[in-house]
Amino acid sequence: MRQSIIKAGICLLALCCILGMVIFENKAALWEKQMEISVVAGEQTITAWEQDGVYYIFLPSYAGKEQVRLTSYSSEFTVTQNQCPVEQGDSLGQLPTNCNISCINEHTGEEFLLCIMESANLPTLFLETDSGTIEQICADKEYEENGKLTVIDEMGNVQLNVGLSSIKGRGNTSFNNYDKKPFSIKTSTECSILELGAGQDYALISNASDPTLIRNDVMRAMEETMEIPFVKRGKFVDLYINQEYYGNYYLCTVMEIDTERINITDTEEAMELLYSKEAYEDAINYETTNRKGKMLEVNPEDITGGYLVERELELRYTADYEAMGSGFVTGKDEYFAVKSPKYCSKEQIEYLGNYFEEAEQAILSEDGKNSSTGKYYTDYIDLDSFVKRYLAEEISKNYDGGVASSYFYKDSDLVDSRIYAAPGWDYDMSLGNYVEWMEEFSKEPKGIGKLEHHAYSTEWFSSLYDKPDFYEKIVQYYGCYASPFMEKLTTELLDDYYEKLQASTAMNHTRWSKELANNPYYSSREESFEILENFVIKRKEFLDDAWLD
Repeated sequence: MRQSIIKAGICLLALCCILGMVIFENKAALWEKQMEISVVAGEQTITAWEQDGVYYIFLPSYAGKEQVRLTSYSSEFTVTQNQCPVEQGDSLGQLPTNCNISCINEHTGEEFLLCIMESANLPTLFLETDSGTIEQICADKEYEENGKLTVIDEMGNVQLNVGLSSIKGRGNTSFNNYDKKPFSIKTSTECSILELGAGQDYALISNASDPTLIRNDVMRAMEETMEIPFVKRGKFVDLYINQEYYGNYYLCTVMEIDTERINITDTEEAMELLYSKEAYEDAINYETTNRKGKMLEVNPEDITGGYLVERELELRYTADYEAMGSGFVTGKDEYFAVKSPKYCSKEQIEYLGNYFEEAEQAILSEDGKNSSTGKYYTDYIDLDSFVKRYLAEEISKNYDGGVASSYFYKDSDLVDSRIYAAPGWDYDMSLGNYVEWMEEFSKEPKGIGKLEHHAYSTEWFSSLYDKPDFYEKIVQYYGCYASPFMEKLTTELLDDYYEKLQASTAMNHTRWSKELANNPYYSSREESFEILENFVIKRKEFLDDAWLD
């Protein structure tokens, strides 16, 4: 099946399907080979992107060549298609499929090739910045500006027009190491983009390190199968920024407390009733060697929750200490940044830090009990959510598993006093995806790492793995949920991904071909999928033998 898809993909690389108007504007810059070419798709203008003398126009899924005609071009150019003259007003829908258009400057003899590619199956996001450029956002992760967003489904229906109160870069390695940047956007009003649930904050994941583009969604699908609370699949989209195609992106909600995100008691909301943002920021800092918060005179009636925290690397925790807001460090040097509420009072941060400290002592003890309180570790943490979080990280051999981008939440004691492991976040460097700075263990489908192979790994999960009741749940959930999902992934789902994203990936890989060429572990999309498929097959064989047989 995949071979036929590959052939179709090769044809797509040469496909020219223009929707709207192709405009060759007559400017003096044409003499210097700086042509302005654009098409109009519905009400959206899309500009050409140039590389090595070829001008590419990347069209969204809803584009249809039968609606297209060549309306104008400079009289200085002779325009031909497959060596046949193309006159102004000709309908491109009536011309052959293989229709690369050649534009020759009659005065200089220079030839420009216009290659037009078309996506399929995906919705389209048109993002505009107020400045009309994205350069400063891509250069500085802390820089942000306003803008607007238009969302159009694959059939051409406008789903959303909304203002953006913030557009900025996001991520750490993904932002610093790749030209294809990930972004965060905040809508000016609460809305649900592509039915992802009402909220204001969304992430546009670039998947620049993953040539298949699918690992994040694959693992979220596994988490759905394992019934991890609050897990939410994202949406693959074609992203255009300021009329220029930026690639295939993964739109998803961010980790935040909200009724349609992580639905627990919203302490941030309670704090906002007591203090303005300015009052928070102006309050005196409360800082000790292992706690950071604010000296606030008044606390909410209930300071036990809810809270959302992220385990961080020590270097990031220290470097971002001022910008972080609130955080704490446990006795075993587990660094946690409090994501919500951003600013905790002295009383709140002491309560939360001490509670995690008690939980840690129980987790790391041989008998699973905190020697001071006598409580068992399952009195502090939710067993099921921690087992499922461990399984997702271990099965995928996620390089960041238990290290960073690892979230936990705790509700009010009036609802549930236990700490829960939140859904996963970064999975681009998992399932056999490997770059030179990672340990060899990450690409080897055999082995059980207990999430302790990374230099900055947590001790929590390796200790939990050795507890009989925790291990029993690992075997149970792996056999019931994860192993069958891995079987379905290799026999069915990977082919579905391959076909659905074929056209969009062809555009993405053309747009970012030089970045892919600099990745020594990438040779072709087909081979990238084979690496992923072989990893899952061999990983399943090993884990079936280790945990089931």
